[in-house]
Order: sequence, then C-alpha cells, then structure tokens
Amino acid sequence: MTRWVAQTHQNYVSVTPYNWTSTIVHGFQATRQPAIWMGENGPVVVVPGFTPKDQLKIKANFDERGLNMRKETETITPAYYSIVLDDGLRGEVLVEQSANSSRPSVLTSTPTNISFPHGTVAVHLRPGSSQVHEICGSNSERQDTIITPTSTLPHVEGFNGYYCARFDYTSSTTSHGTTQNSTTHPLSEWGEGALLAGYAVFEPWTVVDVRVGTSFISINQARANIDAEIPDGTSLEQTVQATKDAWTEKVDMFALEGASEVQQQVFWTGVAHALQYPSEQHEQGSYYSGYDGKIHPGESYTGYSIWDTYRAQWAFLILFAPERLPGMITSMLADYKQSGWLPMWKNIVETNIMVGTHADSLIAEAVVKGVQGFDTELAWEAVWKDATVPPKDDLTTS
Repeated sequence: MTRWVAQTHQNYVSVTPYNWTSTIVHGFQATRQPAIWMGENGPVVVVPGFTPKDQLKIKANFDERGLNMRKETETITPAYYSIVLDDGLRGEVLVEQSANSSRPSVLTSTPTNISFPHGTVAVHLRPGSSQVHEICGSNSERQDTIITPTSTLPHVEGFNGYYCARFDYTSSTTSHGTTQNSTTHPLSEWGEGALLAGYAVFEPWTVVDVRVGTSFISINQARANIDAEIPDGTSLEQTVQATKDAWTEKVDMFALEGASEVQQQVFWTGVAHALQYPSEQHEQGSYYSGYDGKIHPGESYTGYSIWDTYRAQWAFLILFAPERLPGMITSMLADYKQSGWLPMWKNIVETNIMVGTHADSLIAEAVVKGVQGFDTELAWEAVWKDATVPPKDDLTTS
C-alpha cells in the first residue's frame, strides 16, 4: 500500500518523489504514486534536520529543508535504503511486505508530516511527561481528483490518508510543536488546515527510530498497522531481515546463466518492478473503497495499470506469484460490485483514463490457466457487462 522513498522532488502527475540523479534530500516520503503519469494519495513525509541550540528554527518549507546527500554512501535495494546527509546525519528507510509501516532511523526529526491541501496534525506526549511519543494526523491530498469519473466522485469527497509516527529514542526531546505555512508554533499539540507539520527536537546526536503507520481507514488503524507490522521491541535489523526474506522467496525462483553484468541489472530490475503492483490496499482484514467511500472486510488491491500490463506482467504474476491471483481478482470483482464496473486504471480511486476493458483479459487468462479461489459466476457477469453495456455518458465528455 505504501512505498518509502527518499524525497528529492515534490511529486505530482509526471513527477515522481525520487530521482536518482538528485543530490539533495528533502525528507523520506510514504508514497502511493504507482506510476509517473498518475497522482499521489495522502502522502506523509518524515524530515530529518538540524536546529541551533540557542534558536529554534524549524524548516518545513520544501526548499529550505533540503540536505545534501553524500552520494557515495547511498544504498538502494528493493527492501532497504540508506543515505548519509549533511554533517553525518544518516537516514535509513525500509519497507514492510504489506507496506503499511516503515522505520526511518534518523538523528533528529523536525517536521514529521507535510499535509496538503487540507490536513490535521496532533503531537502526543508520553503520559506524565513532556516527551514526544507520537505525531499523528491526516491529509486529503488526492492528485487524481481531476480525472475521477463522475459516477464515483461524490463517494470520495471525504477521502483522507491517515498516519501515525511513533518515536523511540534513548535521550530526550527538548522541544516540540507544529508549523503551518512555515510559521512555527512551539509547544502546540494540534493543528488543522493546509501546509501543516508536527515536529520534535531531540538532544544532539540522538539516534531516533520512527515507526510510521499509514492508513486509509483511520488514525487508530494506522496505530494498529504499526502494532501488527513493526511491534514494540522490533529492531531495525529484524525488520530489514524480514523484508529481505520476503524478496528472497521470490528471487530464488530464478537462475541466470551467461548473462553479462548489464543484462543481470536489467533482468533483476525487471523482476523487482513486476512484483510491485498491483499492491495491497487492505489493512488487517479491512479496506477503504474509493468506489463507494465505505470500509469493507476482505482483500483489496490497487495500482492496476491494466492496459499497460495485461499482455505480459499478468502472465508473470500467474507464474511467480500465483498465491496473489485469487485475492487480486476478488478485489476487481469487489470493485465491480461497488461501482458497477471492473477497474480500468485504479489508483485507490478509479481514474477511468484508458480505453478498452482489459480487466476482462486478466480474468479470462486466469480462468484458462487454472487459477481458482474466486467467484467465476460473478466474474462472467462482470466481463459480459464490460463487453456489452456502454457506461453512462460514454459518448460524451460530461
């Protein structure tokens, strides 16, 4: 559901948050942008930084908060990312298998979330102390709103991405607060509106573990995702190993012979890309549906760029991730029940931007190749409607 990347750019449709050629990091972003031509949904950014001892200066503005990368220290794998920044500040990010939580390890943490266009932020202290325990909140950013079909637009007006960042550290916090539009509010524990951030300042050279839960359901669900995926007491090394083990299970299915170094790079990059999407949208057995704006039990997947992938990537998944196929097809059928149509280009919410009905091909290929575990009668009903019934206003631009 969530991918953690070093943020080098402010992403939008046609711009991704990370570019390998960049030399400045502006934070570590929880992104749901599945492709460069699609938009972001409810992002969260964890931003390490510095502030003078004698003068609190919180840099929430994107350009101001950038830190130079020591590019030679950068480590990039599908499971783990690490970089050394200005003055030896080190940031590490890793991604859980279901990608609802991650653990950036930073020396100081200044803004924890930037939310736009509208959001909330709350700083929660440890009971009976002034020490920061969590920074939680929400934001309603959904960049694909301009291409949401008219049939589902009313159901997603209340969309929010929720987050909760839980701090573990051995020293103490010396300050906390919120910022809005680059104005700092020391000791504030609540904010609402646009361009928000919550921050915590730590003693110099403190190692801080930040476990971040994200959700499309609620703040409490974001907390529950932390507890389920990276519970208290889980070390950074344990989380890295669990993530590596999940990838190893898949890459061990392949063996290359006679390939050059460049050919190996191309092949393994392709394998990693092919296993990225569709990605899980469900959270501990429930999910938010962008088709009716409700919470449902069961599995759900998103990131269906179907007209790009139906010829090859789907066949790849049938071969190398067959355990995922019943859930993915059941997810598409749930989308059909909730909206009246199979997905075309689902990015949390349907975007309906491609021609054709290529979900029909996915389901048909799965049936022909013996995939079971989904409602074939409902699948036939959905495929038949896709093929024979034009959507409302299909011949207009309204």
